[in-house]
Amino acid sequence: MVEIHSSELMVLKQSPCPLIQYEAWDLELRSFEAALAQKIDGPVPGRVGEIAVRDDLKVVRAAPRRFWLFPAARGAGAFSIPPELGCRLDLSEGRVRIEVITPHLRDLLSTCLPIDWDTTEGVATFSSFHHIPVMFTRSSNFEGEFVVPRSFARSISHWLCSTPVAAP
Repeated sequence: MVEIHSSELMVLKQSPCPLIQYEAWDLELRSFEAALAQKIDGPVPGRVGEIAVRDDLKVVRAAPRRFWLFPAARGAGAFSIPPELGCRLDLSEGRVRIEVITPHLRDLLSTCLPIDWDTTEGVATFSSFHHIPVMFTRSSNFEGEFVVPRSFARSISHWLCSTPVAAP
């Protein structure tokens, strides 16, 4: 279910987040990356935080051996991976996507996320929000997206909606 909260200064959209995690075994990274690249029909992101987009699939390198795949719909993107190379885990039930649109995104985020604003556009930033791990991506100076644990989604949405932002 999609929940939308809107005010004069901010739009907040909370929705389900299809997410599949793939992780390579310690000594199998190169073979794993080659197998995953074949499945996603293109190269995998090279650095942590880097994002690759393939049609309706977003691929994020979440850690040196871990990849998060965000398909457009639940059930898509669940490719099999040879068990000798790594593993796959569906995290969809435990995550929620929160999209934030406001002309005051930088000011809002500076009150809750310890990130370097100048390095966040177009990359996935892994941080914490009130001691809870989150992934944040920013597509512009006024649009960003959180991927948060489902159990924390209502709390973060409430906090974002109730945090005052200055009028232009």
